[in-house]
Amino acid sequence: MTLILRLTSVRSFRATIPTLGPSVGLGSVWFGGCPTCNKLRTAARYQNTVGFRTYANVAAQKKDPRVELYTVLSSRAQQLSKPEKGEGVRQRQKKQEILKKRKVSSHVRLEPVTSSLHSAQQTHAQRSLSSKSNINVYTTNEVENIQTSQGNGSTPQWQTSHKKPFRSTPRVAESVVEEELDVVEEAEEEDAHEKIARRQEEIEKMKNMERRQNEEQAYILSFMEACVSIGEVDRATRTLHHLKSQKKRRKHLNADIYNVVMKGWAKQANMDKIRHLFYMMTKDGLHPNLQSYAAALECMGRAGLTGGVPIRCVKQMYKEGFNLEDIFRDCTFQVDEQEYILKAIQDGCGMADFAPPLLPPPQRCTTDLVSSIYADESNDNYRDESLQVQPLFTEDEVIQRCNAQLEMETQHWLKVESVEGQRQSSQEVLKLRELLQTHKTMWETGLLQAFRTLKKQMDRQSRAKGQLNIYPFLCVLEDQEYVDMMVQAICLVAVTGDPLLIIARDLGMKIQQKYRIKQKLQSGSVEKIGQIYQDYCSFMVNNNQGGEPGQARELWCQLEGEQGVGPVVGDEGAWPINLIINLGSLLVDAMVREVKIDNNLFRKTSEQKLIPALYHMYTYRNIKQVGIIKPHPMLVQLVEGAQDTNLVFDSSLLPMLMPPVPWSSVKKGGFLLSPTKLMRSNDATLQHELLLEKVGTSELYPILDSLNQLGACAWKINQPILDLVIRVFNNKGSKELDIPQPVSEAPTFPKLGTEILTNGDKQAMRKQMAQVRKLRSEMHSLRMDMLYKLSIANRFRHEIFYFPHNMDFRGRVYPCPPHFNHLGSDVARSILVFAEGHPLGEKGLDWLKIHLVNLTGFKKKNSQMERLQYANEIMEEILDSADNPMTGRKWWMTADEPWQALACCMEIASAVRSPDPQAYISHFPVHQDGSCNGLQHYAALGRDITGAHQVNLMPADSPQDVYSGVARQVEKLRAMDAEQGVKVAQVLDGFIKRKVVKQTVMTVVYGVTRYGGRLQIQRQLKDIPDFPQDYVWEASGYLVKKVFMSLREIFTLAREIQDWLTESARLISHVGSAVQWVTPLGLPVVQPYHKVKNKLVRNEMQNIILNVSSDTSERPDIIKQKNAFPPNFIHSLDSTHMMLTSLHCQQAGIQYVSVHDCFWTHACTVDTMNRICREQFVALHHQPILEDLSKYLLEEYGTLPSELQTSPAAISKHEKLMEVLVDVPPKGEFDLKRVLDSTYFFS
Repeated sequence: MTLILRLTSVRSFRATIPTLGPSVGLGSVWFGGCPTCNKLRTAARYQNTVGFRTYANVAAQKKDPRVELYTVLSSRAQQLSKPEKGEGVRQRQKKQEILKKRKVSSHVRLEPVTSSLHSAQQTHAQRSLSSKSNINVYTTNEVENIQTSQGNGSTPQWQTSHKKPFRSTPRVAESVVEEELDVVEEAEEEDAHEKIARRQEEIEKMKNMERRQNEEQAYILSFMEACVSIGEVDRATRTLHHLKSQKKRRKHLNADIYNVVMKGWAKQANMDKIRHLFYMMTKDGLHPNLQSYAAALECMGRAGLTGGVPIRCVKQMYKEGFNLEDIFRDCTFQVDEQEYILKAIQDGCGMADFAPPLLPPPQRCTTDLVSSIYADESNDNYRDESLQVQPLFTEDEVIQRCNAQLEMETQHWLKVESVEGQRQSSQEVLKLRELLQTHKTMWETGLLQAFRTLKKQMDRQSRAKGQLNIYPFLCVLEDQEYVDMMVQAICLVAVTGDPLLIIARDLGMKIQQKYRIKQKLQSGSVEKIGQIYQDYCSFMVNNNQGGEPGQARELWCQLEGEQGVGPVVGDEGAWPINLIINLGSLLVDAMVREVKIDNNLFRKTSEQKLIPALYHMYTYRNIKQVGIIKPHPMLVQLVEGAQDTNLVFDSSLLPMLMPPVPWSSVKKGGFLLSPTKLMRSNDATLQHELLLEKVGTSELYPILDSLNQLGACAWKINQPILDLVIRVFNNKGSKELDIPQPVSEAPTFPKLGTEILTNGDKQAMRKQMAQVRKLRSEMHSLRMDMLYKLSIANRFRHEIFYFPHNMDFRGRVYPCPPHFNHLGSDVARSILVFAEGHPLGEKGLDWLKIHLVNLTGFKKKNSQMERLQYANEIMEEILDSADNPMTGRKWWMTADEPWQALACCMEIASAVRSPDPQAYISHFPVHQDGSCNGLQHYAALGRDITGAHQVNLMPADSPQDVYSGVARQVEKLRAMDAEQGVKVAQVLDGFIKRKVVKQTVMTVVYGVTRYGGRLQIQRQLKDIPDFPQDYVWEASGYLVKKVFMSLREIFTLAREIQDWLTESARLISHVGSAVQWVTPLGLPVVQPYHKVKNKLVRNEMQNIILNVSSDTSERPDIIKQKNAFPPNFIHSLDSTHMMLTSLHCQQAGIQYVSVHDCFWTHACTVDTMNRICREQFVALHHQPILEDLSKYLLEEYGTLPSELQTSPAAISKHEKLMEVLVDVPPKGEFDLKRVLDSTYFFS
């Protein structure tokens, strides 16, 4: 009989060696071959498995008492399983290669050295180590024969036949055996890793195939939609047949693609085509969906079919699990589609009593934090009836402004006069404008002809081959619209050239946006939307702050139901990025080929010599070769000299004339027609959208209602401040007042002299020229940014306007118009005030004065009463600044925020000079800013008493300045090092100020690295005139270490929480997942940091490489995931606090807007907002935030992904992750209720 034993690894064999007994050791090892071993090894080949295996023969009773019995390994014996096919062969080959490198045979035999027996006799009781993890196996009979031969002193037959190889092989020490076991073990681990790697490669291939299929489906779907929209249904059908005939592309077809073509034929009442398409779908194994049956019923309604056909269609639909009500609830309709479907049901099927389902009653949000807000009983603890104001518009004005907004979005763009046009233009400028207009006319003619030629060429290709190409996308708009976009792009190309990718993408995106708006216009729903918008705006202007939270959203849904407006066509999927770039590249190619300029434009000759105005070339940017479109210097001179007085903006980049469409779902809200994302993300990022769609809409109501409340705030322009800013801007700007200067004020390039330059001089000159070039580029960018801000503000100077809002993936809220909003710089904030005004009341004037002192930054460490007293003391300076801002003593220019300070001076002057300051109607927003808000959340999470004191969570007579506290701690550490002779510490004596460490302290909580903090401190040290510049880099490295050390000492519990979050994210990323969580308000968050892959977009002009991060298929970026989790988690908490404050302020009927952790309201309602702000912070942190996070992460990542379940490293990381997640950081003894009495929590 044979006894076969198995170990889980070679380590197990090594561990059993001591059980051989004291008289037996591993004194020598012989190497050689053995037929029996080979035979048994061959037999065992089919019993080996993928893991680590060891075979052992255990001899029975031995006659010689001096020979130890080999009874080892028996406790670990297990039944062998059949190996994976071919795996045993691969393992033996791997092991043989390793042993061959070590010059070791594949047969190993052990011999005890302490026995007095002859070596030939001893070997009968020893057993050899075979390949990789095998020990030779013998039957009991063979063992008895061996023992018999030992007794009579004869040599065993198997040893005799192989005696020569054994004698010729040198002896090897015991350490060599250990070494060989290590080699075998390493080989086994490598095999396991290779298998895991192969599995991961297979999964990666599957994901890439899935991604390519999704991209191909999106391209085909977009092509079909474009064909149907331009009336080319027959072309779409031919292309569908062509794709179906190709085996590789047939798999990309799905029901949605067929449905688009069906809807096209339904418009033409062609039932035969519908039947054929249904037949094609079922033949390909596809199942018709709800939109398929809707198209069939629409066709029947248009064709007037009755009786059998419609009835069979409805029966088949019910058989597939659909019902008629779902069609009207979930399908998208154009123009009269819904009416014809209803006709087919009522007349064709004889269901005269059927009616579309009514809208379900609105659901209630169940989140604990806001349950009181959405309760039936309204909570009016904060409501002040005296704050009710008169409507901002009459009914006629509402209608007029709604129509104007709808018209602006229909046109998709608005021409805005540049504020530079207010300057007196010279004759030379006027002449250049005329020349530019002449060239534009010439360009339009050439581009229009070239564009039509291109369309004909693409049309022929598509008709001849029936293939997908760009043709239908060249027809979705009028020809002149394409030409207009190209002419606009010509004048916007930067002097140094813009990458082809940027220009092509911008053109493609503009075409797509205009096309989607055109789709909505064609759908016939715009008129209904316009009527809904008028009714909605009438309610909003007659209800302070839009009524109760959720009221505006519910009203919009109700109005949509009354008008019968369902999901709107045009809001579906966007075009794939490769289509957008290819479309834009075709237009750019036409621009390069057709746009010409007169080379003799500025020469004294009448001869015209046309040369290309744009050039396609390659250059290096950031060590990468990039294809750019560069303008001819003649074109640059013409455009800059003409000083065009008109700027063109897309309607989605401008404020709205009436309140935005309320967010009622994740796909509907913001602008009327321009597509708006609820959550900002890259075009290739789908993970956020998928995550939001999984959450019930009712659970997102608090987030949606907060966005609606912020967007409902009406604004107007502070005209006196705007006039002053424009005057300074047109007078070459001002560096001191943060008004960008024109490029003409930039340093000039160094001039070459006649002397011969050395290599060092040449290098220095090149460096100087690069610095000048960079500075001029930055000055141009800043100047254009300010020009856009001021021009838009000037365009709306007599208007009341609104900013629609959306959010990023963490929940942080932003206005949608990017150029001009209240999140901008000091200048942008200074020219914005509330459109609604309120009387200052008893304490309003005091709050204006305190706000002014806060803007100056002069009294940061003083109490509010001291700040108020200081404002009263400098009243003369305040009034002088208000009356003579540019000619007086100019006190306001010394403030940290000079333009906002000047605006506040003017407001205070108007109030104190009014007959009754308490009755003065103020539109001015007063700010209350959090005290290092990120650290406030950390201190509250950890109940850290020391940290809470530093960031003003605890009541105090004067504000605590965490930046000064850290600076003092760093100074103590520096002084200690200086005493010990550290040179850099001695150099820093007297230079460690609050300003040097402030930015680093502020951003540490948001995940700044030591290197990033070093750069921040380096910039501050460079700005100190007396600091020795030779020590800047060394000193910044020294200080950043001390800052981090000081923060750990001051915020001990906060750093523990941050470390816990970082380690959790690191381990989650290692097991192949992106970190996600849910905020206390119910917003699902997922970090969008994934491995970036290069995607090649081929076109005739130039192949373009895109860095695409398709986060639904790519692996997470571990470094970014772990570094970003702590700051992103804190950002999600401060956004939650902001939204809670927003909803309760709306319930109280007070005006409220936010700039992240800076809250704005009227002067008379600051106290109310402060009380709400503190109460909601306490309510938020009374939730078990870290415990809930731990529970969610354990549930979300409790199971290892299937592709990693065979990886020992991943299993180890997952076990470690489970240990970390349950180990929630401890909390201190801080009482959160003390925040309610903290004056300087927000101040």
